[in-house]
Amino acid sequence: MSFYACDKGIEPKNYDEPTGFSGTVTFVGEWPTEIKRTFIVVFKDPLLSAADFTITNLKFLSLEIPLGVQTYNFSSLDSSYIPQNPGPFLTGEYAYVAVAYQTTDQLSLARKDWYVAGVYDGNLNTNEPATMIVRENIFITYINIACDFNNPPPQPPGGS
Repeated sequence: MSFYACDKGIEPKNYDEPTGFSGTVTFVGEWPTEIKRTFIVVFKDPLLSAADFTITNLKFLSLEIPLGVQTYNFSSLDSSYIPQNPGPFLTGEYAYVAVAYQTTDQLSLARKDWYVAGVYDGNLNTNEPATMIVRENIFITYINIACDFNNPPPQPPGGS
């Protein structure tokens, strides 16, 4: 008589894949000389009013993108200002993923000091924000953002 067995039974699968996202930002046109700093920003809820631009709604703020580059590869697993300890990204739906810049000398969290250079639009070239869905143990690639300084996307409410 023979017996067969699995060594771990019906244990859940052990995933080695981190949770998060990555992509490439492409810049078109000359960088405006007044830009002081540029970031990738991710907001949980849509930016329908200036009141939606809050630190509690901002779920990811990358380190600064080097000024003057033509392309920039990024990953949520890299260093960031928000969250302070990079690692697996939180699962959920994110309504607004964009590249934004500031022209102020000091870093500011006031909506009036931010300008959107490009939005993640699901790679459809519409300039309309697409929802990014992050699932546990899945690392999303191709969260690509095109920034055309000569043809920026519509700005969220509350800007200058």
